[in-house]
Amino acid sequence: MEGSGVLGIVHDLAKDAKVPPDLSNQAENPSDFVAKFKDANSHGVSNLVPMMEILHGICRDDRTKALFSKSKRPPPIMSAANESSYRALKEKLLQQVGPLSVLDNQNAPQRSKRLFPDRPYMTLDYLCDDLMIKGNFGPLGKIPVVSQESAIIEDLLYCFIGIEGSHIKPIKNASTGQVDLKLDPSMDPSLRELVQRIAPLCQHYSTIVQFAEDWFQQGSGRVNQALSGALYQVIKDYYIFVTQLESQLRQHELTLNKLWFYIQPTLSTMAMVAELCRNCETMGARGGKTLSLLHQLVTCQTGNENCKAVAEFLVKAAAKPYFEILSRWIHRGMISDSGKDFFVEDNEVIDRTILPLEYSDDYWERRYTLRMDQIPAFLHSSSDMILRTGKYLNVIQQCDKSIRWPESVDEVQYMANPDQYTPLLEKAHAFASKTLLDLLVKDRDLIGHLRSVKHYFLLDQGDFIVQFMDLCEKELLQNVNKVEPARLESLLELAQRTSAANTDPYKDNVGVELLPYDLIFQMCKILSIDTDSEMDFKTPSNASDLTGLEAFAFGYDVQWPISLVLNRKSLACYQMLLRQLFYCKHVERLLSSVWISTKVFKCYPTDQYSQYAASFALRQKMLNFLQNLEYYMTFEVLEPNWEAMIAKIRSGKIANVDQVLEIHSDFLSTCLNDCMLSSPQLLTTVRKLLGVCVEFASFMEVVAQSCDELDTFHDEVAKFDLRFNSVLFSLLDRIAQMGRENYNERIMNILHRLDFNGFYTQALDQFGCTP
Repeated sequence: MEGSGVLGIVHDLAKDAKVPPDLSNQAENPSDFVAKFKDANSHGVSNLVPMMEILHGICRDDRTKALFSKSKRPPPIMSAANESSYRALKEKLLQQVGPLSVLDNQNAPQRSKRLFPDRPYMTLDYLCDDLMIKGNFGPLGKIPVVSQESAIIEDLLYCFIGIEGSHIKPIKNASTGQVDLKLDPSMDPSLRELVQRIAPLCQHYSTIVQFAEDWFQQGSGRVNQALSGALYQVIKDYYIFVTQLESQLRQHELTLNKLWFYIQPTLSTMAMVAELCRNCETMGARGGKTLSLLHQLVTCQTGNENCKAVAEFLVKAAAKPYFEILSRWIHRGMISDSGKDFFVEDNEVIDRTILPLEYSDDYWERRYTLRMDQIPAFLHSSSDMILRTGKYLNVIQQCDKSIRWPESVDEVQYMANPDQYTPLLEKAHAFASKTLLDLLVKDRDLIGHLRSVKHYFLLDQGDFIVQFMDLCEKELLQNVNKVEPARLESLLELAQRTSAANTDPYKDNVGVELLPYDLIFQMCKILSIDTDSEMDFKTPSNASDLTGLEAFAFGYDVQWPISLVLNRKSLACYQMLLRQLFYCKHVERLLSSVWISTKVFKCYPTDQYSQYAASFALRQKMLNFLQNLEYYMTFEVLEPNWEAMIAKIRSGKIANVDQVLEIHSDFLSTCLNDCMLSSPQLLTTVRKLLGVCVEFASFMEVVAQSCDELDTFHDEVAKFDLRFNSVLFSLLDRIAQMGRENYNERIMNILHRLDFNGFYTQALDQFGCTP
């Protein structure tokens, strides 16, 4: 023989012409058959040789081959038309039903009650009533009590492992799953009492086996599947215990009283496990909720060491896949949770790069969220830290593929004391926080982007804004529908290239936006969120009456992950500050133009020139108000708060990105509040004052171009003066009231700056103020 075993037999049969064709010749492709056998043999496929021997025997048995030939059926032939109809029907069914997935199982109203539903007898549990083999009880009452006891013990041992006996028949209700022992009526009463005491062990066994078989299926979640696997180990140990009892019975050393004594530890353990299974089934527990029930089970088992050991074994086995998910999340920022067990939920449905800006802005909050019902009790206090740690690492994964991860990480496993998780989680959180913070601040130059935003939105570069307004002012004074955004973009680029802004490395991120609402509507829309008046600002305002100046704002094209800080909400706050400052600059330019155009009045005779003194005084009063307002907003609010924010970020005391977000948010909130942009009444009053200044500037331009009668001019100036004073009084009174109510010392600075000599205070005391 050239070889041994089945392969040798194959070669021998090939040589021997007198025997029936061998296995290789029987195959459609003999060489392919032998190659596949060698490949399977090299991979150590179990039972390969016995299977080949069986096939070899079949090939040599003419009778068996004849039986197979009779039962052979030709495969169905599917025509092209039938195949296309089949595919069309399949697509239609999928559209109506939807794709089947593992997730469908977790929300199913009723679970399959067996691992093999089409094979009801393939179970370790008792059979239901309709599957029971009906039979009569044995003649137990006709034998002595001593003999009855031996027969009853043997029946009980069978019932312990899910098999009915001759005198004791477990009956299981198909709907409730409850198991009852039906005893032989002729059983001795004293023996019957002992059997009824032992009967709960059978019920506990049935509950555990049913749970293990039901939740071992796909779709139950990895935690429940791991728990089912651990329960099979408990059942295996239980079978060993029953085997030991059977050994004593064969040696005639086991009585019912001894049996009752021996099963006490096992009975308490099985009762504990069965109660756990019932709780999980009732609550529909999976994932973290299952681990919470197991953790509670461990903490409650203080007096029974055997039960505590079993509970710890179950929770460690069930928690193993859960902690694998947790470890991957806190060490790599990735979730591999096909069973939906983890308490961090990934809400990403499509590629982030193709998402609109609105989604990208809220990415930090919406992508990963906590599922509160899936947080294990022993991790509840650390859930926020775990969420942040994984989110930090996830951002790093997306932005920096060259990051060097730690080669060795601490293994996370179940521990009964929740405080024991703290050092491991804090270590992972510290690494993620520092790495992401370095990525944002150093690699992606967060402070450089913030400084660029300050240049354009907070107008800290004077030459740029002057050049931009010189170039764009005529265009912006038109109706917003007539403004050409492309022309504004060109003028913006020209202003950048010819000013100090040309040195800004991120100047190309800045663009022009024409918003469909004015500043007051934008502020009220933001302030109305989650209030009763929110519905009033759901519909867009009427933009047909807006000028380009009122609709103008800068935009900033920010990339991920800088968009975590400069998100859409933050840019909206910057735009509000910009629009207020920009409009104030525009009004100041108008009043300065009035000063230039009215210089011609100096050539008039003294008696005529004196007639314009009131207008000069009013113009100076308006300029004084504007310049003090601008100085207050820029030098007393924006600049010190900005420096404080940058100092905090650079201080080295910032441990994570959430603190950076909080610092940035506090900066914007403080600036909006101190710049009077968080109060509708204050903002409306300021805009009224600016409107009076604009009307006065327009009036003076007309006067400078065509001299009107002096009497009429004097009256008009007096009206403007009265209007300006009344609105200014209202503003100062409201500022004083707000400073008293909110203890805002900074906002009082504008009051002291405008009323440095008490002039307005005396006017308020004398005439009062109408808000």
